[in-house]
Amino acid sequence: MKISLITPSSQNIEPLIPVFESKGVKVFKNSIHPECDFIIGTGQAYIHLMELFHQTFPKIPMINYTLDFYKTVWTAPNPHGYDWKLYKQYLNKCVELWCPSNEVILRMKEEGVEVEKCKIIKLWARFFEYNGEVKDERFIFNPLRPYPSDKNFGWLKRACSELQIPLYESNHKLSEENFQKVIAECSFMCCEYHEASTGGLTLLEGYRLGKPVIVSDSKYMGAQDYFGDKAIYFNDSSYEDFKNTIKDTWENTPKLNRDECVKFTDSIPSKEVMVDNMIDRLNALLK
Repeated sequence: MKISLITPSSQNIEPLIPVFESKGVKVFKNSIHPECDFIIGTGQAYIHLMELFHQTFPKIPMINYTLDFYKTVWTAPNPHGYDWKLYKQYLNKCVELWCPSNEVILRMKEEGVEVEKCKIIKLWARFFEYNGEVKDERFIFNPLRPYPSDKNFGWLKRACSELQIPLYESNHKLSEENFQKVIAECSFMCCEYHEASTGGLTLLEGYRLGKPVIVSDSKYMGAQDYFGDKAIYFNDSSYEDFKNTIKDTWENTPKLNRDECVKFTDSIPSKEVMVDNMIDRLNALLK
């Protein structure tokens, strides 16, 4: 099998390429061969490349792995200049759409994408073996990038200020060593957002080390698909409930069984499992 995979290097789809090739699938990254069986896009960033490949080889079926599809992209300023209208057109031209969570499917449906052809393929999560001591140094960790357009943006910083609780926000600027250390030493982790496709896979890395996780109960919070009843949920419509959840969790921080946390996170797809799931779908479409 041969596939054209259109993906920026910044996404966590690129690490799947050697796994595909180890399983006998030839991958043309951001390029194409006339004998490709599928063109697979992974988002809006390279939509014009997908358009070019489709126009050049219109008979090669297209698939898109839609990593996220937030409401704010249709209403907020577009600093990156993405062609969202063209992207939506190409989603509807795909023979199948792959999504990491039901949240993404819900948003696409609301924007007129044909979601009947959607399949959930959960995103792989990487885990690390921490060599230091896992302990509680009494601070909350927010591992996500800032999304000022989210309606809950700033809730965690505000609550921690009002409650006088130490907060650490990395903004994706830590070295790998310090990143692991912060996860291993925080009291618990929190994603304050109303909407996220997975809630941030770092939450799973922390949970594996026994760190409790707080996320929104919003229907647009994809972390629910990954954590189920293992997370602590706050009422998305109430800042006061969010603040009280932070306060209660801070004052009565749960002590999780790390062996059970590891067992639970073992059910999250690895790179190999995610690629196997993709290949299964490709083979089904070829038939």
